[in-house]
Amino acid sequence: MKIGVIGGGSVGLLFAYYFSFRHEVTVITKRREQAEAIRQNGIRLIADGKEGAAKTEATVKPDAAYDLLFVAVKAHQLESVLPQLENAAPRNIMFLQNGMGHIPELEKWDAGHRVFVGAVEHGAVKENDYTVRHTGKGAVKWSAFSGNSASEALIKELASVHEAFPFMWQEDWYDMLAGKLIVNACINPMTALLRVKNGKLVEEQAYFSYMKLVFEEASRILAVEDPEASWENVLSVCRNTKRNTSSMLADVAAGRKTEADAIMGYLLKRAKEAGESAPHLAFLYDSIKALEKG
Repeated sequence: MKIGVIGGGSVGLLFAYYFSFRHEVTVITKRREQAEAIRQNGIRLIADGKEGAAKTEATVKPDAAYDLLFVAVKAHQLESVLPQLENAAPRNIMFLQNGMGHIPELEKWDAGHRVFVGAVEHGAVKENDYTVRHTGKGAVKWSAFSGNSASEALIKELASVHEAFPFMWQEDWYDMLAGKLIVNACINPMTALLRVKNGKLVEEQAYFSYMKLVFEEASRILAVEDPEASWENVLSVCRNTKRNTSSMLADVAAGRKTEADAIMGYLLKRAKEAGESAPHLAFLYDSIKALEKG
């Protein structure tokens, strides 16, 4: 297949690297300098003390020839990406954003494409314009979005991308994204505010207790059917990524805009619509937005 990856961040580089073994890949970046660096050097991946390299194409504008297009930019960057895709011929497009702040936009978006959503459970850190460090191996869960469907051929093809990069088909996109959103809401803002690695949230009792309060609010807002299993998943992610720096902490440290609106902002909007209070989520949201302002 011809694969397009919009976004030259850690997730975009990770996808481009692993798909390059079986497919023709093009990375679509915002900066010409990054596109040139990828064309010259390929994509370099560091994992488990080893280094690998993959040759891919790179450009600054998507063309119409991709069989599958991954959108790996952050939720607040979709505003500039969606117009570029509206007039293209119908294609398979998978959105990989954290949180669920992009869902209202996708629900209104009627461009005739077959739309999928994905939840990325890998840990990755971008080292430079063409190098990514794979810091935690997980899976990519994906599902058809809002009335779309996936062919058996596509499901089979994604399941065989690479042994270190498994794809797992999910029947219910809402349950899939809600599960990932709860993990993001519990881990990302607290690690960013406290400036700690993920594992500290289960190692320090005070952090652990506050994270449980955040979880209770988020799971109530999203009407999680099995809160106990969902909480165990949060703890498992903390332990399995204990040495990782969350994406929100990385954004705060670099002075970038965070995904606070897509994660806590979405939950607070849902809580307001239901007439519920969520003081712990509100505190985290306000604190991260204050950090964004410097």
